[in-house]
Amino acid sequence: MKIAFVTIDNAKSILNWSGLNYYISRSLENCGIGINYIDDLKKHFTPVNFLKRVVYTKILHQKFPMERTIATAKGYSRSVAKSLLLNDCDCIFSLGTIPIAYLDAKVPKVFYTDATFACMLNYYKGFDNLSSDTIRQGHQLEKQALASCDLAIYSSDWAAQSAIRDYGTDPSKVKVVPFGANWDVHYSEEEVNGFINRRGVSKLKILFNGIDWMRKGGDLVLAAAMEIKRRNINVEVHIVGIRQLPVTGLPGYIINHGFLDKSIPQEKNKLENLYKDAHFLFVPSESEAFGLVFCEASLFGMPSVSRKTGGIVSAISEGRNGFTLDSDATAGDYADLICEYFNDYDKYISLALSSYNEYITRLNWKTVCETLLELMQEVKCKDDR
Repeated sequence: MKIAFVTIDNAKSILNWSGLNYYISRSLENCGIGINYIDDLKKHFTPVNFLKRVVYTKILHQKFPMERTIATAKGYSRSVAKSLLLNDCDCIFSLGTIPIAYLDAKVPKVFYTDATFACMLNYYKGFDNLSSDTIRQGHQLEKQALASCDLAIYSSDWAAQSAIRDYGTDPSKVKVVPFGANWDVHYSEEEVNGFINRRGVSKLKILFNGIDWMRKGGDLVLAAAMEIKRRNINVEVHIVGIRQLPVTGLPGYIINHGFLDKSIPQEKNKLENLYKDAHFLFVPSESEAFGLVFCEASLFGMPSVSRKTGGIVSAISEGRNGFTLDSDATAGDYADLICEYFNDYDKYISLALSSYNEYITRLNWKTVCETLLELMQEVKCKDDR
């Protein structure tokens, strides 16, 4: 099977979209798919939209992201159409809706993404205080993409249900395929058993991994850790991802490692050891489209604890690779949950092994891309008929 792999950014760069471009494209290649890359698309910003941005941002103090305009989307579609003339393919596979929303194609169009515009509006950072024009065009773009595609694949039920509910999309062409762990090494069950057994019960180690302290719930992590400490449990919290921690005067059991870059071997090794050693990944995000860190934690046999919001509940399968608590859960509630499993270590080991099984069965890129390929082949067969 040959596909046209469409993405606005560089398909092979690990720096784009949290590394998803890189891991998805590489994994599809590993499945034996012939790929024609249509990436690094030129942005077509019109003079009218430049003028609108000035008016909205400078005068009305509202956001007007030009990449979310119909004119820009049509420009992307023209670029993709020109590239398609030079290469035959059986299916068009796009990361995101915008570059193919207005693409007229003779072969099936499929997209894979983590959210709809309706999902993100006034929920996720960057989607607040948008101009009325941006909101109107954002919904129109999403509706056009969903109406014209043959298959809409989302990483979570949260996003899939929005496509159906908010845009009236036929449920039969909406599918859910969760993302995989962005990690180059695959560990065997024997290796993961070793990680779990070495953690032990002498010290409870909690890992926080996120670059946005407030959105990822950093303050709640600190409050829960302090509550655990008050219960006379020897706890240690390791913070990763924050370049400049917005809090000071932290106790010695809170350890900040700063931002760790996976592309730097020494820093990747440090992050790897933190994943191996910690008992829980605790990232109670206030908003999250999916949560790739929860997949990574499962790879290491580490249960995740988070908030029940957005797409997280598709990354964390309740009671299998962790738990999500309601949005009004307190630091004490999170402390109760973590202590319940740490104090009953056989129960913890069972959850940790189950977390690894979630990685093996659904949260790895090999499984994800085999599922994507199967879905694209089904759409192609329908098109052939």
